[in-house]
Amino acid sequence: MGTSMVSRDVVRLLLAGLLLCGAWSHAHAWGAKGHRIVGHMARGLLSPAARTAVRQLMGSDNLATFALYLDQHKDQLEQQLPGSREWHYDDVPICLQKSYAEYCPNGTWASTQIVRYYGLLSDTHESKKQKQFAVFVLTHLLGDIHQPLHAADNDDRGGNEIKVRLPEGRKMNLHAAWDTSLVEGLFGGQNEVTVAQGLAQKYASRAAEWQAGQVPLATIQTWVGESDQLAKESAYGKLPGFACGADMEQTRLALSEDYVQQAGAVVEEQLAKAGYRLAAILNRVLGD
Repeated sequence: MGTSMVSRDVVRLLLAGLLLCGAWSHAHAWGAKGHRIVGHMARGLLSPAARTAVRQLMGSDNLATFALYLDQHKDQLEQQLPGSREWHYDDVPICLQKSYAEYCPNGTWASTQIVRYYGLLSDTHESKKQKQFAVFVLTHLLGDIHQPLHAADNDDRGGNEIKVRLPEGRKMNLHAAWDTSLVEGLFGGQNEVTVAQGLAQKYASRAAEWQAGQVPLATIQTWVGESDQLAKESAYGKLPGFACGADMEQTRLALSEDYVQQAGAVVEEQLAKAGYRLAAILNRVLGD
């Protein structure tokens, strides 16, 4: 089955009335390049059995394309699945005052959707159409939760309200800088398949550590917690004048070369981590 047919089938599924609820939305995590790199990396790490299963289910094993579906169809999905825009993040406040669960009482965040659709994909009684949509969800959201500003918030929509200027002079918000500019700075102009292969080789020694744990909610929240900590330490913590709970929205902040260099190292490792973990999840549920 081709991707276009999968898309039509998913629309039919959505029209059938599968509904969830959520809060507010912000930008796409990683942008297309980051999501494609994660997808290419995971594809190269699939077991033969999992690769065959993905091909049989989706018509191909192009995880890099599947990973873009939720962003490409965000408006359409929001109409059919109200609240689906809020599946893309777990924005735990960096100055945490309540428990994790109290910030997502209705289970609308990325972590809960990953667990939900992992269960759906592994359920032998679910339809092929639902499993296809589950692949779209998992390939995208596993990338999302590894972008630090999709796992943290300082009352600024995950950095969307913080205006920054990059060292070369470009102006944007902090969230967009982490979504796209840092990725482009690292890998712009490079073949994405080659980049993915390089990341898999560079971080192979970390694979077992990163892939440890099954897919209950506690494990996924642990992965989100890693991203949240990186947001505290790097994405927010290295900003000039940052303090917990500080209002950073009034002026445009100049990001130094040191900030960009350190952030780039975080981005590279998080993309690699997401690729290894996406592969692990698909191998477990679709492999031998």
